[in-house]
Amino acid sequence: MILLLGLTGLVSGLLTSTFTLPSGDEAGFMSGVIFGVLLTGCLAISGVVPSVWKAQGMIVVATVAYPVSVYAAISIQMGYPQIARSAEQWDMSTKEPASPIALFVGGLIGGFLVLGAVALFFLPRIGKGALAMTALLGAVLGGALGVAGWALRSSVGVAVWHLFHAFHLTPQSEQNPRTWFHDEHDYTNSSRMYSLYVVWQTGFALAAGILLRGVARIERE
Repeated sequence: MILLLGLTGLVSGLLTSTFTLPSGDEAGFMSGVIFGVLLTGCLAISGVVPSVWKAQGMIVVATVAYPVSVYAAISIQMGYPQIARSAEQWDMSTKEPASPIALFVGGLIGGFLVLGAVALFFLPRIGKGALAMTALLGAVLGGALGVAGWALRSSVGVAVWHLFHAFHLTPQSEQNPRTWFHDEHDYTNSSRMYSLYVVWQTGFALAAGILLRGVARIERE
């Protein structure tokens, strides 16, 4: 089940990335919808979804978690511009890159909600203490994956960009995954977002698989 969920997260991240067109901006609420539906569907196939209403609840939480985490990240960066590099502060006209702190906060909130929901809906008879601990672990993992996803734009993001470009799925204004920004070459916003979606969703799908591996085993027995 872990491998299946990891592949599901990868597919979800790639599919979400297609919704950044045509400008390469973030995919909006579709990110949460796609991830929630695919994750819950995979868990249902694995036999760990006990009821329809819990499946629906998981999809709702995943859908809500994305805009909440994005709003939190934007609020942090707008409220504390000093956390961004000095050359990029308040440069909204050129799509100011997110700071690691803002990304960590956004990923932290999303991780807390998503992994907490996985534990609440799909772990049988979980206690309040274990639920709180799982959600907190999800928060730390979510924050770390948010930072890692942005940092891996030069590898994961570029690889996805070239894959999409071969199928004409990148923004028309982009001929390569790099751009000139503040007197230096950097990576395009689409490359950053591709990496963020793929890394975060794949990582969290794997985390859900590890968390629920015992449940799947019991269901099979």
